[in-house]
Amino acid sequence: MFHCVIIIITTIIWSFHVGANTENKSLIYFPMSLTSRLESNFIREYNETFSFTDFISPSNALSSCAHSQQAELFVSRMASFISYSSEFNSLIGYKPEIKLIASRPVSVPFAHEGGAFVPTTNEVWFTVNQLPIQNTNPSIITPNGANYFDDSVYICSQGNQTTSGGIYAVNPTTLVSRLVVNSWFGLRLNSPNDVTFTRKIGGGKYMWFTDPQVAYMQDFGSSPQLGSYVYRFDLTTSELRPVITDLVVPNGIAFDLNETTLYVSDTAPSSYGHGTFMVYAYDLNKHGLPINRHVFSVSSAGIPDGIKVDKMGRVWTGEGDGINVRDHHGTLLGVILGRDLCQSGVISNFAIVGNLVIILAQEKVWQLKLTTSVL
Repeated sequence: MFHCVIIIITTIIWSFHVGANTENKSLIYFPMSLTSRLESNFIREYNETFSFTDFISPSNALSSCAHSQQAELFVSRMASFISYSSEFNSLIGYKPEIKLIASRPVSVPFAHEGGAFVPTTNEVWFTVNQLPIQNTNPSIITPNGANYFDDSVYICSQGNQTTSGGIYAVNPTTLVSRLVVNSWFGLRLNSPNDVTFTRKIGGGKYMWFTDPQVAYMQDFGSSPQLGSYVYRFDLTTSELRPVITDLVVPNGIAFDLNETTLYVSDTAPSSYGHGTFMVYAYDLNKHGLPINRHVFSVSSAGIPDGIKVDKMGRVWTGEGDGINVRDHHGTLLGVILGRDLCQSGVISNFAIVGNLVIILAQEKVWQLKLTTSVL
């Protein structure tokens, strides 16, 4: 049985045991047609979720169908889960329960990124990059994404004005960290954001990571020397190779369990509040390099950040409205809404452990129990 003992990389070690503050949450089903055909004039602010789409025609001018749609949208504003499929209903259950594991004041958003399950210690590791206290030795500057591979937790460091971004491997028992990579032929990495691993591709073990210019964009990193690339690092030979060079802000990264499809999110902002809020899918050629890029999904609210792929090929993505779950074709199955889980409603990342989803909700951490094991 998994007990959630949580390690926070950027502060002292806190441990929380699952079991307190169980809440029943409501699930609402929407037909997919509601997302694409509304029977009245309407408006929705881009920073709001679909449920907060408003009909702007006078009530007495609405058709019976429009009244019905308006009622569905109003009811969904109180829901915690939006389902678009029977598959999501079966996955979440009709009376889903969610447990609050940990909570801090809104001013202390301690659970932001990472979401790496460590089976050897039965822990979930996660990070927040703006707290000053470290618990690794040596400390890791502005940590971000995290993943577990071959007995180590790999942490993305975004660096700062003087120290290059890089990736560190941490012993989960001793908390001793070692530098894995921070340079491409003497040029500084930007701010590694997320990391994943493969062991079936090309007969070797590879570490894949995104390296956007986020530290520079957010004014805590130095001027970039490299583009915003996705890299493949050979864990045997230490060759670091840019393999995707045409994204604007590569962010989340994950493989399916067969290691035949690579998913990468691109999260470029724009002055209009929009951007390239997409997840792309790539095939791999015989040399283990990404090819055949195609759009897998586009976020309807906020950016797609952390990505996890379960054993059925479903792709789970932390987005501006919560955790979106899609099938392997990219069809949206349902959403675990974030608005009741933290003040901002934004879920950047999470962990999946068997039939549990550990939700990193900024100032809170939640556990959702699924009806079946998915990873």
